[in-house]
Amino acid sequence: MAHARKLNQPKSNTVDIVETKPTKIASPSRRKSSPKRHRQSLSAEDIVVIIAIVMTLLLAPILTMLWYMKDPILVPPPIIAIFLGIAVSSILYRFLGGVHNASFTIGALKVTGSAAILIFVAWWANDELKTFMPVLTLKKPAFDLAKDVVPTHTSWYAVSTATGNPISLNFPHHQQQHLAPSFARLSEQNLQRSLNLHQGDDGIVVAVDNHARHIIGTLSQGELNELGFFNKVDMRLNPFEVATFGALQGIDMSSKLPFTIHTKGFSENYTRFALKSRIDDQVIYEDSILLRGAKLFQYHDQYYLISVVQVNHAPEDIEPYAKIYLAELSVSYL
Repeated sequence: MAHARKLNQPKSNTVDIVETKPTKIASPSRRKSSPKRHRQSLSAEDIVVIIAIVMTLLLAPILTMLWYMKDPILVPPPIIAIFLGIAVSSILYRFLGGVHNASFTIGALKVTGSAAILIFVAWWANDELKTFMPVLTLKKPAFDLAKDVVPTHTSWYAVSTATGNPISLNFPHHQQQHLAPSFARLSEQNLQRSLNLHQGDDGIVVAVDNHARHIIGTLSQGELNELGFFNKVDMRLNPFEVATFGALQGIDMSSKLPFTIHTKGFSENYTRFALKSRIDDQVIYEDSILLRGAKLFQYHDQYYLISVVQVNHAPEDIEPYAKIYLAELSVSYL
């Protein structure tokens, strides 16, 4: 501070004028220097964790969306669940202060910390994802009867193994069918075939000789006989014994016969008789013969001749009787 004063001057009641220069006082805010601001940079560990979090959080929904594509790719739920577990445990470990007190126990296994969070989230997400995972059904290639069958369907038809008759085929899952040809069409085609007859062990065999003999059925001898397709007929009698019958009597003439003979009385020169089955004793044939006549009858595809060879219905000193002759008639067509 500067002072101006006159020397050697007596003291008086005068006021000394003092000129002062203002002094600059620093403000408190300027007295303290402001602290420097420090920017925190991400470490390599942080970058790796962030990349892992972002990748796993993206992979989980992307892999789930693959289930519902037109051609779905079914990624197993445990893989998606592990990605979710990695993401959640990484976030808790690095950015939310850690999970030191967390634990997860399965049986005798106990895991703590971030590993416990990872396993728990993966285990929970796996169970939840299983309920949404679609069931993949294998698509079968479309079936086309006109293209996928060799030989072509127009050159064959199906037949029943029981009757040999043509049957229609239906393919309900492919909305297709193969109709059987009509009998009229088959008859027209069969007229163009040449059939051959061969003598077999059980009769005449009808076959189509096309490289190998293809048997299509058998033909009975009776059907041929009705048509007259034979050269000559050979007839033979296989006689049984001659038996004497009273007016009411039954006789078993042979154990080889399927029946027994019974007389039913004599009257008006007729010998009345009946044949009874050997099995159930029921009458299978009944007729009468005049005097010494004969009858020809059929039983079980076999022909028999029964004849009265001697008769006396009114003798004077003995009982009436009739002697009956029986023979099996064997017919062969040559």
